[in-house]
Amino acid sequence: MPVSRRLARKIEKDFPADWEAVISMLHEMERESFGGDAGERLLAAVILVSRGDIDRVVMALEFMAEDWRDLLMDAGLESEDWASRLDEFFLGRELT
Repeated sequence: MPVSRRLARKIEKDFPADWEAVISMLHEMERESFGGDAGERLLAAVILVSRGDIDRVVMALEFMAEDWRDLLMDAGLESEDWASRLDEFFLGRELT
């Protein structure tokens, strides 16, 4: 799954100077660790925990490679309501 349009828009907004590098890093991790199908939930979790900091993207990707379930927990996307929480994230609302 390539980076979705809504995730790409969020990346462009949160990383105005580095958005291309961030998308490239997501694509690379997706190919290396998940056979090309990490899914929007995991990729968005990386962006969510990164909070606009490219160094945190690198750390989140390493964390994802180590144990993607912990990344989902840190991002608040581990429970059954993850899809609605993800929608909130894309709408620019703070997840609690």
